[in-house]
Amino acid sequence: MRIAAFFLLCLGLFSCGMPANRPVDVFVWDQLLAHEDPNQVEPVGKCDVDGFLAEMERFPWHDQADEALKIRKNSPTLSVTDLKSDRSFFISPAVDDKGRLGYFVGYVYPGEERTRARRYVSMYEVEQMEAIREMVVLFFRRDEVALKRLLGKFPKYMDARDNTDWEKYLKMKQKFI
Repeated sequence: MRIAAFFLLCLGLFSCGMPANRPVDVFVWDQLLAHEDPNQVEPVGKCDVDGFLAEMERFPWHDQADEALKIRKNSPTLSVTDLKSDRSFFISPAVDDKGRLGYFVGYVYPGEERTRARRYVSMYEVEQMEAIREMVVLFFRRDEVALKRLLGKFPKYMDARDNTDWEKYLKMKQKFI
């Protein structure tokens, strides 16, 4: 009886604070418009690949890129997060001085254990929405190898380490547990 009580106590202690780290098989999406405060962005809700592709079709890419260029507040973004794998994919439009539309796509993934950066961000420059659609499908399939291979075909804009938004991410994840 003591042994069973001891194991139950240990199980209870180890499970405290763990729900935010438990895998949740859900994709959630959000959007940030050019005039919005990036600190106030909340997930819109759960989605699947078809739903997210439909949101991509509805998003006013060129208008938002033009507005962002004028007001210079932030970069409009459509993003999806896989709560099971702790990875995110985002798309942000931009226009050049000739009014041509292009996109920055980013892939956010967990950092290595025992490092300061809890997440890494790799951003690429992509001109064609069709390539981005293919990336989204691979992201939803959780085919990281194929996704990274496809991303590698495009010019890399930057790599970064992100340690700042981890707590915000965990709070967002908690809502869907």
